[in-house]
Amino acid sequence: MTSKTDTGAEAPVQAGREQIIPLSAPPLADLPLWGRRIEFESFLVELVPPGERIFNVRLADTFASINFAPAEGTSSLAGDRLRPYDRRPYEYIIAPPRFPLKGETKFAPEVLAFVIRFEELRATISDALDCTPADINPEVVLGDPVPFNAELAKKIRTQLNAPRLARGYLESLSIALLVEMFKPIVMRKTRRSRRPFDKRKIRALLDYIDANLDGDLAIQKLAGFAGVSAHQLSRAFKSVVGESPHNYVVQRRTDAARQLLINEKYPLADIAFATGFSSQSHMTTVFKKVLGVTPASIRRGD
Repeated sequence: MTSKTDTGAEAPVQAGREQIIPLSAPPLADLPLWGRRIEFESFLVELVPPGERIFNVRLADTFASINFAPAEGTSSLAGDRLRPYDRRPYEYIIAPPRFPLKGETKFAPEVLAFVIRFEELRATISDALDCTPADINPEVVLGDPVPFNAELAKKIRTQLNAPRLARGYLESLSIALLVEMFKPIVMRKTRRSRRPFDKRKIRALLDYIDANLDGDLAIQKLAGFAGVSAHQLSRAFKSVVGESPHNYVVQRRTDAARQLLINEKYPLADIAFATGFSSQSHMTTVFKKVLGVTPASIRRGD
């Protein structure tokens, strides 16, 4: 987490900072100071002003944000491919540590952002949600607007805009909002243990895999997307598809790369990265194992 930037009630609202982090540059490890920021022992809260915004971070701590107005632009919550998004007022997101967050918009709305040392808040959040600490871990959440969350966010914004700050009150409001934002994780865990994994989810997951071949398709990520445990996913996936999620992903990446090899203008290394292989040599190794030939030999027509 970044060093303290707001030490007292007299600190003014920060405004007019350029909200640009080049997408082509390595992601930042710390959240830039764009608005008024207050730090507490286990989290910081910042009111980010509206404006053009290009976002490219991979934070060491858990991130959460909630927007005060409609938002649209392009972003990526899986891999590097930017896709259009259209968010309603008071939708929110949570991203676990080291999760890549990229996006850009010509005019982003005012946003309330949190960077959280989750282990230091785990007991507080689990107590508030009446669950065990092991039942809640940071994971990707795209949360729908909730009236109670909106009211809490508005009160926090009022505090951050006030000339004199009531730190204790702001901390209580912030923790209450974070508890509500993390609630879907606990509810999702409860649903996992109660509901069977149906074939519609498998079909949605297959579409997700095809759209994110260049991204992280580890079993844990796929299970989080589907809202089930990794064990449940592996068992249901093999039952419906006939093979494990890992083998399916490898096959789809191999198929996609094979199609791109037809066009000789694409270098082998670019094809490897575009289809989710870590390197050209990795792609070659997989091709030999799966197809018994190298990508170069396929390109030559051998």
